[in-house]
Amino acid sequence: MSWLSSVMRPEVLALLIPVIAVIAVFGNKALKSHHQHIERMEKIRNGIDPDANKEEK
Repeated sequence: MSWLSSVMRPEVLALLIPVIAVIAVFGNKALKSHHQHIERMEKIRNGIDPDANKEEK
């Protein structure tokens, strides 16, 4: 448990918290993108055009 006391020092936490926050943001974005991809693939499998509701540019 000595590693825990070394990680909980303020100078380590000052670097660790932003790193974890950045990883969490990118992880959340990747997970959301993955879910949208799975939903799109499921629509295609069911015969629904996933681009039918989008406006043409």
